[in-house]
Amino acid sequence: RDTFVMRTIRRISRPLNTGKWDQLVGLARRSVTEKQSHLTGFTDAQFADSPKKERTRRDVLVKAGYVNPHGLQARQWKAAEKDAYETVDRQWAALAVEIRPLVGQHTSWSEAAQHYAFWLLKDARRIAELVSGKAPSPTHFSLAAAEQKTVRNYLRRVIRRKRGTPPVVKKARSFCLDANMYTVFEQAGSQFISVMSLTPRQRIVVPLTGDTPILGNVRLVLDFERQRVEVHYTAEVKTPTPLKGEPCGLDAGISEVFTDEKGTRYVPEFGEVIRRASDEICDKGRKRNKLFQLAKKAEAKGDPAKAKRIHKFNLGRKKQIATQRRQRTEMERLINTAIRQVARQRQPQTIATEKLDIRGKAQSKKISRRVSQWTRSILKERTEFLASVEGFQRQQVNPAYTSQTCPTCGFVHKDNRQGDTFQCLYCGHADVADRVAAINLKARLFDSEITLWTPKERVKKILLDRFNARLGTFLKLRV
Repeated sequence: RDTFVMRTIRRISRPLNTGKWDQLVGLARRSVTEKQSHLTGFTDAQFADSPKKERTRRDVLVKAGYVNPHGLQARQWKAAEKDAYETVDRQWAALAVEIRPLVGQHTSWSEAAQHYAFWLLKDARRIAELVSGKAPSPTHFSLAAAEQKTVRNYLRRVIRRKRGTPPVVKKARSFCLDANMYTVFEQAGSQFISVMSLTPRQRIVVPLTGDTPILGNVRLVLDFERQRVEVHYTAEVKTPTPLKGEPCGLDAGISEVFTDEKGTRYVPEFGEVIRRASDEICDKGRKRNKLFQLAKKAEAKGDPAKAKRIHKFNLGRKKQIATQRRQRTEMERLINTAIRQVARQRQPQTIATEKLDIRGKAQSKKISRRVSQWTRSILKERTEFLASVEGFQRQQVNPAYTSQTCPTCGFVHKDNRQGDTFQCLYCGHADVADRVAAINLKARLFDSEITLWTPKERVKKILLDRFNARLGTFLKLRV
């Protein structure tokens, strides 16, 4: 029997004329201003007291005779208010996902205490209620008051540390539409979407590329570089047949996208693309810095006209943004190719990777610059997306010391790895460092002691204890 999942679909419009574009930009700015006013209104206590829908605040405003100060029609400001509510809800949900693994590390807590912590993190309103000073209590299981207090105090501390600032709208580049705020129709073999404007009974007709059904709530995203819009909506798509091959360990690199535990390098030209992109940005940056200094000197000498000309004709952002977009598109294409090659060649049921939002110090400024061009978010997002498309599971494992641990004898030392080569200082095993890392990443899939969240100091102790135990057994056998 076929199964389906919901997925976001993106439809792109044709380039718009100035009149339609200006109308959509004005609508986006008003919608964003309205959304921000509601984001400010959703305090922790108000959000905690609201039901599972945003209607309470909306109904209060309607009953009070609310007149939108930004010129939005009633359905438009209600859509902005709903968008604000869902933004706050998503922030709490994302925070809960980040905190759940930390709860699992509290092995000293009782099973009931951990259950209580997970119960609090399961619902965004419970988290908001907890932060606002209240004490949510479960009714379907019991827990001592002292343990409840311990759990609540811990979660409040972690939430304060990780939450950051409340959500704000930084750019006026998108707005939401419900199903009654737009109409999709076809004319002369092309598809169009007719969007509610700021003027009653008048619509903005946007020509689309392609031809697929568009249903339900949608989001219009403005592409300022190309003066067009993207229509984002969710639709059911058929899930692929799960792959049945053996698990695969993948080590991400900067000379290729991935290396697996068998030594296969996927898309080795990736490193050259990164190098060119990094060097180009670095060279352009140096030249722009010189121009900035010239403009600054002109200002200091009392020649603001020269400074203005430099900023206008030599320090524009359009070409720079277009270049970065092309580089990002090329990297995304290569990453997609690599992941699809892994799926086609290995047919893995599961792939083991480290956390793909790599951060931390690099060996040099040049390497650091190239890693930043590696576009961490692209690699992470494409791997997660294509896992669902191709039919395999992606599991993140703890990467600590994977490129410094000998897969043959288990000896771990930082000098085992020298650049791209690996040679064990104890047994002499030699291999490519990326392949060694992939072998160890795959092994971590089945390691119950080393979890994703095990501190690296603890990981090293576990590895050394295993090596010493193995060495002791070997010496006893020789005796």
